[in-house]
Amino acid sequence: MSRHRIILAGIIIPLLLSGQDIDEAIRLFNSFQFSRAKEIFYELKKNGDHPRIGEVYYYLGRLSVNPDSAAQYYYGVINDYPQSRYADISYLEIAKINIARKNFATAISNLDELLRRYPETEYRDEIMFWQGVSHISVGNTGRGESLLASLQSDFPRSVWSERAANITQKKEITQEYYTVQLGSYRNKNNAENYAVSLREKGVDARIVEAVVKGHKYYRVWSGQFAILDKAKEHLAKLDSLGLKGNVVRGP
Repeated sequence: MSRHRIILAGIIIPLLLSGQDIDEAIRLFNSFQFSRAKEIFYELKKNGDHPRIGEVYYYLGRLSVNPDSAAQYYYGVINDYPQSRYADISYLEIAKINIARKNFATAISNLDELLRRYPETEYRDEIMFWQGVSHISVGNTGRGESLLASLQSDFPRSVWSERAANITQKKEITQEYYTVQLGSYRNKNNAENYAVSLREKGVDARIVEAVVKGHKYYRVWSGQFAILDKAKEHLAKLDSLGLKGNVVRGP
């Protein structure tokens, strides 16, 4: 084998192997084998020059149970790898993190910038839905309802159009969501101690009070998702960390 062919093989073979590793990690992710997928993605992250590194950052964001960590990875995609095919959905994920935190004005800016930079995005129907939700939530009811109406007209078969059809001016759209309940305590200190231990592990956790049959309970919840499947995905991530819980509807 010539020297040039040896050099070329030395370049191409590692790239092919890395590509196979990424595909395997994505397969594991889609099979809910999050722990093994995360191990592979962390290893791949060490090669910042790989042409598919944007994908690695995106999936590490998806695998992060802490919203701040997830957002950091998504910003890594859009700032460092804006040509990645995952850049537009990374913008969308950042916007949804802000929506979950009720930072609706910031979410609107995220979504507007997404459409400005990626006008041909395949996620336009979901973007329009969250734009409508966010505008209504900050009091721009006319603008929000107009966006939701356009969504139903432009994408009549989209699941996001179905969700838009259920939203009326009289219905508070930010109240209901899905979350993961990791514990329920009669003693508030026990709940607070558990929440602190979760946060130390990088897990988003908050305490919600509930009264059941005259007794007050302190529930430890993690995550806030508008979609049931996202909450189930979060539950699977927590399960991979040895944390048992169940999906509930909030608040």
